[in-house]
Order: sequence, then C-alpha cells, then structure tokens
Amino acid sequence: MIARLAALFTLALVAAFPAAADDVVMPANHAEVVRLPGEASTVVVGNPSIADALVHDGRTLVITARLPGRTNIIALDRVGRVLMSRQLVVTTATDNQIALFRGAERYTLNCGDVCEDVPMVGDEQARTNQLSDQQSDRLDVVSMAMGENSEAPQ
Repeated sequence: MIARLAALFTLALVAAFPAAADDVVMPANHAEVVRLPGEASTVVVGNPSIADALVHDGRTLVITARLPGRTNIIALDRVGRVLMSRQLVVTTATDNQIALFRGAERYTLNCGDVCEDVPMVGDEQARTNQLSDQQSDRLDVVSMAMGENSEAPQ
C-alpha cells in the first residue's frame, strides 16, 4: 500500500512540474548518451534511486533511468568546474504496456506478439517476487555456463 502511494505521489509530482526545454526526459528502464563539453571526473546524481550516471570515456556520460521521478545530474571536471547541470525527468515507460487489475492487485504487461509480465513498482508483490526469482535463476545458469566454458583445458 505504501509503495502504491509513493508511486502515485511521484507521478503526481512529475505531472505537476512538466519538463523544461533543457531538462533530460526519458522513460524508466532506458539509457541515454550525453556528450559533455569537457573531460568529466565526477558525476553526481541527486537521487540515485531515480537514475544512475556513468562517465564512459571522459566526454561521454551514460544516464540510466530507473524509477519515475525528478532529480538532477551534475558533471564536474578535475578542478571542479561544472560541465553539465541538468534536471532529469524519468517518466513511466508505457509504450505497449497494459495494466491488468484483479481486484485491488495490479499486474503490468508488455505486449508485442505476446504479452509478458514486466513487474513495476506497485504491482502485486508475490508475482513480482516470483518473476524476480526466475530472472535470478536464469542469470545463475548463464554465469555457471560461462564459468565452465571460460576455463580452458591445460
């Protein structure tokens, strides 16, 4: 219940304060490349739960949107000069998504040729945990397979 209220509050804030022309606006679970005017040595994200930023090669910043909301990103060079200071608005990625309600429980689906579960903040917790466990199991299988294949016989 608290997670739903927090998600609704965040969406209300994003809707109440529309993005300005120089804001970076991107959907959740997407990444964007930003070119900087100089070599960055430090990047600060106001709220790391909303987005993450990584300096790729000094002049290239990769921003990854995590959860809907608003935060800021600041990139500094070695002597502390501001190379970039921008607001970041992360929106809900809704292209090809539907919300299925069963009573008070919500399930989010991404639909192409078939519809697949894509757990979102506020979705039914037991199903979200089940999907998360399945994904972890898949990643474990891949890690084990790569570990076995990466060892060359001597």
